[in-house]
This record gives sequence, structure tokens and C-alpha cells, in this order.
Amino acid sequence: MKTRLAVTLLTTLIATSAQAWQAGDVVVRAGAAGVMPTGDGTVYPAAGTTPAGKVEADDAWSLGVSLTYMATNNIGVGVLGAWPFKHDINGKDDLAAAGTVAETKQLPPTVTLQYHFDTGSNLHPYAGIGVNYTTFFDTKTKGALTGTDLDLGSSWGLAGELGVDYELQNNWLVGAQVFYMDIDTDAKISGAGAPLDGTHTVSIDPWAVMVSVGKKF
Repeated sequence: MKTRLAVTLLTTLIATSAQAWQAGDVVVRAGAAGVMPTGDGTVYPAAGTTPAGKVEADDAWSLGVSLTYMATNNIGVGVLGAWPFKHDINGKDDLAAAGTVAETKQLPPTVTLQYHFDTGSNLHPYAGIGVNYTTFFDTKTKGALTGTDLDLGSSWGLAGELGVDYELQNNWLVGAQVFYMDIDTDAKISGAGAPLDGTHTVSIDPWAVMVSVGKKF
């Protein structure tokens, strides 16, 4: 009797573990999200005798949320959102002595088409590609740029994603996601005088990560 019960429990456990996501499933996640920019932008023209000063945004963390809707057993549509991220914008190279010259907030909603791999276990890895839209707001100048006007334009770009969920009991799960986003913004500066006044392209191109808990519905 004990042997039969053990076999029954083991069979049930294996069957439960092997169950992958199914068409119509909705997976909701929430957790800590970070944005780590890798690019920078030249704000001094390099021509002539003018030095090529640059600026770059620092890392920021916030509350992230993501959702996946499974269109089939393997194909899902993912949406990434977050509470606004706040970044300091710092001088670099010939502008390093200027320190922090501005701050801004941004939201990077991202939609991806995901492929979910069936591993026959509670581990559910997936990869995705899609589109990112980033909007900047509450931008303020500081330090050497105090008193000038700075406007950061919105950005559209491609995004890639790798993620994994580990399913627990009662459809709860823990997960992690990594994104790379192509984010470029036109920074319009006025009131600072030459050579800063004008429009300068700033490449942000961040890695974004999220560690989360979630639930499958």
C-alpha cells in the first residue's frame, strides 16, 4: 500500500511538473526593476577647437510589472511596464568636472513577441523580440546647466528579451527578465549659449533587468 501510494504521488508530481504554459494562460509578475544605460551623447561639437564633451545617464531602480498572454502553448505576447525611473544626467570626458547637469524621469513600456520553451519541468525559459517606447518627463537642469531649458524627445526602438519563470505551488512563480533596448533621444538645449544650444542626440541603449514574483491565471 505504501509503495503504491508513493508511486501515485510521484506520478502526480511528475505530471504537474511537466505541464507547460497553455494557450489562454495569463502570467502576471511584479518586482524590482533596474535600468542600466550603456550609451552617451556628445553635447559639444567635435569640430574646430571645441572639446567633445559628453553626458551619460546613471542607473535607476523602480517597481516593475510585466504580463504575458499565451496565444498558443509556446507563443506569448509580453508587456513590460514600471513605476517611473529617475535618472541623473552627468558630465563625461571634457564635461566630467561639471558633475550632474540634469535629472529626468522616464517610462519605457515595451511589447514583445515571446517564444516559450517546453522543458517538461517547472522551469519555463523564453525569449522575445519587440518594440520599446520611452517617454521622458519632469526634466530639470542642475549644476552648470541651471537656468537653461532642456527637453528630451520620446524614443521608439527595438527591444530584445530573455526570461525565465519557475512555477511553485498554486500557480505562483518566481522569475527574472533581462532586456536590451535601443533608446535614443534628441536633447534640445536653449539658454546656455554656444556651443551648447541646439539639438544633440543622446544614445541611452540600456540593459533592463527585473526580478519578480508572479502568478499564472
